[in-house]
Amino acid sequence: MPGTGYYDRTSKTYKSLPTETWADYTNWSTFTSWAGTPADTVSFTTGIFDAGKIDWHNTLVDIEASLPADVTIYAGETLESAGQIDIASTTTITPSTTPVSATYGRYFQFTITLNKDSALQNDPEITSINVNFNSNTDTIAQSDIDTSTLAGSVGARELTFNQPVGKLTNVLVQPHYTGLDDSAGESQSPVIYIDKSSTPTVLNIFNTDTYGKRTRMDCVVDVQAQARPRLVSDEFGSIEEA
Repeated sequence: MPGTGYYDRTSKTYKSLPTETWADYTNWSTFTSWAGTPADTVSFTTGIFDAGKIDWHNTLVDIEASLPADVTIYAGETLESAGQIDIASTTTITPSTTPVSATYGRYFQFTITLNKDSALQNDPEITSINVNFNSNTDTIAQSDIDTSTLAGSVGARELTFNQPVGKLTNVLVQPHYTGLDDSAGESQSPVIYIDKSSTPTVLNIFNTDTYGKRTRMDCVVDVQAQARPRLVSDEFGSIEEA
């Protein structure tokens, strides 16, 4: 497993390499420890984790270290023949970053980096890294949303909720319209196409009773959605559910 430091069997921690070189030891009587002067930075990259399927996953990373840690997440859908993640996406999360979104893929790898910014801080040492995946979902239901009150333009509305949500994985939208009188020429039949690739999700609403079936409109809808729970990065750099 690659890293920029070494494992100290005595302290059972992963430490940064010393800054000295052999040329620095001109007087061997001063050579009392292999540790030397620790560098201010150390990083460690885990092995590759298989989450079991291609999906949005909450990557939960519990870190025990002497300093707050930055976490870089590498994610991809397949592995190369050499065993590395193929075309990996990269996300770096710093301590106390909120919110943290779910990550898409099947194969994941993590680089943990500690940076000593002051002489008053502890030397960088990593004691443990524990990774878990959570594919549970929260269900969010909201009724009687007047799409004209949402951001965007007529018939191209940005879906928002009255509560914080994590990464949306499924969205079901039911339009409804009341008080129609066909004899008065008021017939409207909204059809909604959901664009989950956008952030936020966009509701494309068309009135199929118009010529060409491409006239955009607003209407009232009920929404039921599923989302991965929201994540936060705590002050130590661990990633956990909010």
